[in-house]
Amino acid sequence: MTIAISISVQDGVVLASDSAVEHRGQIYYSAEKTVQLIKGLPIGALVTGDAAINNKAFIDVLKDFGAQHSLRNGANYFDKNSYTVEAVVRRLQDYLRSMAPMQVAKLRSTLIIGGYSANCGTPEVWNLVFDSREGVSVSQVWSPTEYGICWEGSGECLHRLMSDEFSAGEGTNEISSPTLVTPGMPIHDAIALTKFLMEATIGYVRFRVDLQPKTVGGPIDIAVITRHEGFRWVQRKKLSSGGGSGTAR
Repeated sequence: MTIAISISVQDGVVLASDSAVEHRGQIYYSAEKTVQLIKGLPIGALVTGDAAINNKAFIDVLKDFGAQHSLRNGANYFDKNSYTVEAVVRRLQDYLRSMAPMQVAKLRSTLIIGGYSANCGTPEVWNLVFDSREGVSVSQVWSPTEYGICWEGSGECLHRLMSDEFSAGEGTNEISSPTLVTPGMPIHDAIALTKFLMEATIGYVRFRVDLQPKTVGGPIDIAVITRHEGFRWVQRKKLSSGGGSGTAR
C-alpha cells in the first residue's frame, strides 16, 4: 500500500507521495514515487501499487521514458508548442505495454499524471491504470475546467476526514469539494492542504494497530506544477550516508 495525493486548482497542480515500499516482506521507507515525466515539460507523475516492471523500479522506467522523449532531435520528441497531456499519457501507455507484455498484464498499479498541455492556462489530471483483468486503461480525472482532490493507495483516512463530501460511495478516489478546494485556492494553500492530508494519512496508518504491515510512511515528497514556472520540488528526500533519508526543502 502507499498514499499518493494530487490537488488541482486554477493556479496549478500539486503532487505528493509517501516513501514506503514492500519487497519480499521487508518494508523500506526511502522509495521514490514522484517524478517529472519529461524534462522541460510541465508534467509530473505519481506511482502507486506494484513498484517494479521487468525487475526494474517503476520510477526508473518512467525516467527512461522521459529521457527518450526529451531529445530534441529524437523521433519521440514532443514539440513544446503543440503537445498535450493526453498525448503524453497515451504514448506512455504504449511504451509500458511494449516493455514486457506478460508482466504488464499482471501489474496492479495506478499512475496519477498531472500538468499542462501546450498553450493551456489551467492544469489537468489523468490516471493510467494497470489491472490484470482490464489491461492498461487511461482516464481523465480533472479536465482543465475542473478542480479537486484525487488519491490512490491507503484512502481510509481521507474517506473518514471527508465523509460528508461523498455521494458516490467509499470506493471513490476523487472529489470536487466546494467546501475544501475551490478553483481560486492559491497554490500555496493547495500545497499546505496536500501536506496536511498526507501527514494525516501517514499518522492514521501508524497508530492503527490493526493495519499491518505499515506500508504507508517515510518522508513525504511534494512537487508543484504551475503554468509559468513548470515542475518544481516543494520538498524532496535527500540522500543520506546513514542509510535513511532526510527531507530537503
